[in-house]
Amino acid sequence: MNDRAEQVFTAPVFLATAVLLFCVAIVEKALNLLGASIPFIDVFPRQLLDWAVVLLILDIALLLRQMLENKL
Repeated sequence: MNDRAEQVFTAPVFLATAVLLFCVAIVEKALNLLGASIPFIDVFPRQLLDWAVVLLILDIALLLRQMLENKL
C-alpha cells in the first residue's frame, strides 16, 4: 500500500475568476439586449467568455500535470 496521500493542486483563483467572468458576461449580454451596459466594462461579452475559457484551460492543465506527477 502506498502511505503517501495524493495531493492534487487546483488553482482556485483561476476557477473562481473564470466563474466570475462567466457571470459578468451573462449579465452584460442581458443588459445589452435591454440597451444598457455595465459602466466599468469596455469589452464585449464574447471576450469575457474567451478569457474565462482560457483560465479554465489553465486550471485543467495544472490539474492534469499534478495527476501525472502523482502517478509517477
